[in-house]
Amino acid sequence: MILKYQLPQVYQKLLPREVLEFEPRETKATCDTCAMSRPREKGKIHYREDLKCCTFHPFIPNFMVGAIFNDPTATEAHRIFRSKMANREYALPIGMVAPVKFQVAFNNREEGDFGQREEWLCPYYNKEKSNCNVWRNRGVVCTTFFCKSSYGDRGIEFWDHLNNYLWYVELALLEEALVMLDFSPRQTMQLLDYHNRTDGTAAEKKSWSMDAKKHKELWNGYHEDQEGFYKKCFEIVSNLDKKAFHEMIGEQGQSLEETLFEILPTLKVI
Repeated sequence: MILKYQLPQVYQKLLPREVLEFEPRETKATCDTCAMSRPREKGKIHYREDLKCCTFHPFIPNFMVGAIFNDPTATEAHRIFRSKMANREYALPIGMVAPVKFQVAFNNREEGDFGQREEWLCPYYNKEKSNCNVWRNRGVVCTTFFCKSSYGDRGIEFWDHLNNYLWYVELALLEEALVMLDFSPRQTMQLLDYHNRTDGTAAEKKSWSMDAKKHKELWNGYHEDQEGFYKKCFEIVSNLDKKAFHEMIGEQGQSLEETLFEILPTLKVI
């Protein structure tokens, strides 16, 4: 399956053709057959079969949250999102963010924790089907994480670079949505401070929920209709054309694209 159909649909008219039409042949590590939980992988580092590499709380940017809300088939994801919003569980204008309590624990994890700690299991993981409730609009980390690659070290390098590129794209798009919805640069930076934390306040590290007053302040007047806000973000991003997108990502984004263009022709299954 080409990347075009493995990435969120909103990217199909924005990303370079060379990236979208690449068909990765990754057979060593797949979501259905976890390479790190097979019997022969019971070494020092391995994953539980029922957890796989899903002991992680991904970040989902605002426009992708809106895309999921617009998907009538994603009913379980809708339920999870609405629960997070109702409980102030770090549903923020930048997107669905992992609680600081989780971020601090995960970013200070010990060797062997990943793939083993059930309390870290992704909130979007479907235990009954052993798959993902937001797969079509999953975040960057989940899209590009491969513990092994059929292309060897060069393949791991490609996925790392794709991760960097897509994170840059995600950031540019979510910020564009915030600008269009009257968030200032200062407010945006304040929101981004809640992403990928290595430490937090005593209160943040104790609770899965945000302080009610602070949460309302961060929403900049949209607190009463968070779901509608996310849908507006998706609409803004969906209306971008490729020219506007390239202007938005600038030289740095295009440099990241060039790196991918250089790696793609060198990928060989080994």
